[in-house]
Amino acid sequence: MLRPLMFIVMPRCFIVYGSGNSDGNRHNHDDLPILLAGKGGGTLTGGQHIRFRRETPLTNLYLSMLDRVDVKVSSFGDSTGRLSGL
Repeated sequence: MLRPLMFIVMPRCFIVYGSGNSDGNRHNHDDLPILLAGKGGGTLTGGQHIRFRRETPLTNLYLSMLDRVDVKVSSFGDSTGRLSGL
């Protein structure tokens, strides 16, 4: 049951999984481990490991994801721009 569902759903969606803290002891919110899975209806390139600059806000990823579902906004939270290479 799960296998056929994966072939239908995963190509059309994307899922973000990660943590808001990179170091639980210091509560740092930089250098976050984030997983972006799925193909986003063909808008994402899979099989990549991308490292962005340390100062890149996570909200830049959210802003880029909103673009891919046709939600056009100029900014999101503390975003500084869209991410390239996804």
